[in-house]
Amino acid sequence: MLRAGGIDSIRVRLLIYPIEPDLVRIRPAPRLLQRFWGRDIRAMTLGRTILLDPLLIGAAQDRAGLLLVHELVHVRQWRELGVARFLWRYFTAYFRGRFDRLGHRAAYLAIPLEVEARQMAALLG
Repeated sequence: MLRAGGIDSIRVRLLIYPIEPDLVRIRPAPRLLQRFWGRDIRAMTLGRTILLDPLLIGAAQDRAGLLLVHELVHVRQWRELGVARFLWRYFTAYFRGRFDRLGHRAAYLAIPLEVEARQMAALLG
């Protein structure tokens, strides 16, 4: 999917080191999970598994490739922080934003783990 999106796999490997992209599981997101996603959500990372909107799997679009890079950064973050610390940082940052009266989207965009993932994907975009 990285190659189909025109993404330089060597640069990706450097950005997400020590994660090996070929060892990350990419699965279509179950329909039940997709029902709970907001309309802008196209993927979710859980540990070493990336759940993608089924319409994006096999897509040869730049956006799909950059989304995959974004999610691979999250795989690296999960590995570095572990499950508990990743989830703690993610959700406390989100709820801190909401407590500061940011709307859902603004609070999500302000999560430092999301900021890093967007920045890494932008380096390849």
